[in-house]
Amino acid sequence: MNQINTNLTEADVVRDIGYVSMTDGTRIAQITWRPKSGRYPSVFWYSHYKASAAPFEMAKQFLEAGYAFVGANFPATGCSEGVIDYWGDRKEGIYGAEVVEWIARQSWSDGNVGMIGNSTPGSSQFWVAAERPPHLRAIVASGLEDGYGDGVYAGGMFQLGIVAWENTTKSTQAAGAEWRISMGDNQCAAIRESKQDVSRSFLDEMRNRPLRDEWWDSVTIACKEVAGKVNVPTMIVASWHDEFGGCARQSARLFSHLLKNVKYKKILFMNGDHNVAGPHPTIGIRSYGFVDTEQMRFLDRWVKGIENGVENGDPVTVFWDVREVDGNAKKAFPGWTTVHKSWPEPSVERRPLYLTADAALSFDEPSGSSTDGVRAYLYPTAAELVGSSEQFALQPYSPGVLNYRTAPADSDIVVLGNPEVTLFLSIDFGDDTDLALTLKDIDAEGNVLFLQGGLLRASLRAVDKEQTYEDEVVHSFRKSEKLVPGEIYEVRMSLLNPIAHVVRQGHRLELTIGAPSSILYQTTAPDRYGHSFYSSIPIGGPSVNRIYHSKKYPSRILLPIMPGSVSQAPAPDPLALRGQPSRKQTEFVPGGLPIL
Repeated sequence: MNQINTNLTEADVVRDIGYVSMTDGTRIAQITWRPKSGRYPSVFWYSHYKASAAPFEMAKQFLEAGYAFVGANFPATGCSEGVIDYWGDRKEGIYGAEVVEWIARQSWSDGNVGMIGNSTPGSSQFWVAAERPPHLRAIVASGLEDGYGDGVYAGGMFQLGIVAWENTTKSTQAAGAEWRISMGDNQCAAIRESKQDVSRSFLDEMRNRPLRDEWWDSVTIACKEVAGKVNVPTMIVASWHDEFGGCARQSARLFSHLLKNVKYKKILFMNGDHNVAGPHPTIGIRSYGFVDTEQMRFLDRWVKGIENGVENGDPVTVFWDVREVDGNAKKAFPGWTTVHKSWPEPSVERRPLYLTADAALSFDEPSGSSTDGVRAYLYPTAAELVGSSEQFALQPYSPGVLNYRTAPADSDIVVLGNPEVTLFLSIDFGDDTDLALTLKDIDAEGNVLFLQGGLLRASLRAVDKEQTYEDEVVHSFRKSEKLVPGEIYEVRMSLLNPIAHVVRQGHRLELTIGAPSSILYQTTAPDRYGHSFYSSIPIGGPSVNRIYHSKKYPSRILLPIMPGSVSQAPAPDPLALRGQPSRKQTEFVPGGLPIL
């Protein structure tokens, strides 16, 4: 058994900066941090950021736990050579698998390799694992989102944050390359000048493909050809309030429907933002301490071979009301924890709450003629900003939104899963409209807490029946079906991600319908990370949009409710919840326009 040392300094270990030659002659830039003697299992971090310049502070937790740490850049990124079509080229998986086998052959390696990473370094693990390199023992991934509807075109709307992301990625690669050069890499400059060829800009590819097509199908891990080929133990960590698209939604889909060849798999769900899990080269302090522990236990079981019982018990864990102590993520703790045999939780009952003409959400079914119960709002004049509590405090222009609120709950309502919303909608001008929803909790003192958002372009409302499951409505996004003014359309949509939340006794739920915001929120870690990715330019022109509430047109929200369950802890201070802005609002504002 390798000795664990919890007081390592950079002087105690060996750092190697070099290159790995691929079968086709391409050289991949890598950095290795390892103990000075012995043979060790390895943790591999792989991305197109600055993985081949991973600092000691990032590797330290793994070195102290008895692992070697290897970081490597995708082909044609950082200091890696490569000829690729665009970022997301499947060569990433092929080359990553070769790096895994290179690690296993090193004199300091015991032949066992695991992968870990958040966001792009999380998704990259599936590309590598799909190649089935013989010495890859496990993958531990978090912050997963890629493809069309879960990220770049969430709800069919191009998200402006992707432009900022692409430019940040280029600057991050440059910073990593500069660091390697400063550390003595005398090959990187020449490689970046003449041995990197990216045929097409990834950003341009995405902007030029506003509908999902074969190209979009080829760059996602959420398919049988990628996730469906993974066969090593897999852990996924997902946050309900991840600001980068539908990460938890995609994670749930991978876990439940695509990882068919994985015998030992686990998924951890919790509230929080994009960085609840690590590692990360600069903001690793933002990963929750208890998540760090869970990830390390999984690696220890499947990469080190320690029989610690990780394979026992139910595979789904939900951490409820995770809150930070004095803003310290390492001291974060859940209010309580539940475990489940599968996802979605089979005991959940999906109960409808109907939208009413008097701005209520009611469990009672509507009645009356089809012309009864119409509400209208002025589009696109208002959006609820959820980037931060400061933004959230700016309540939207009342005529530009419709708000609906329940009566105070008689008893706790425990929600676990993805609510589904059905709206009957018409517009009076143009041929399209964008729907932006927010679901909130309001306590007796008027504290409003953001729970989840929802986005959908009405012309892309067609449902992909083959991919839609009981817990999620999936849209095909392959064909635009424009609207005709005055006609009533049924629009079904899930929210951006599932949630786990208790509407406690005396609290209310509120649903808001409005337009998407085009404002990016630029506060970054270590401050509270806002929902900066949920920003898009509303489609269409000024219109009076109408929502219908009647027996014939029953607009509603289906809540996934855990029958008989109650809260197991007091309500948390909203300021302790990451990714969930809050405000004080003592008066209910129904919103909307008078019907003339």
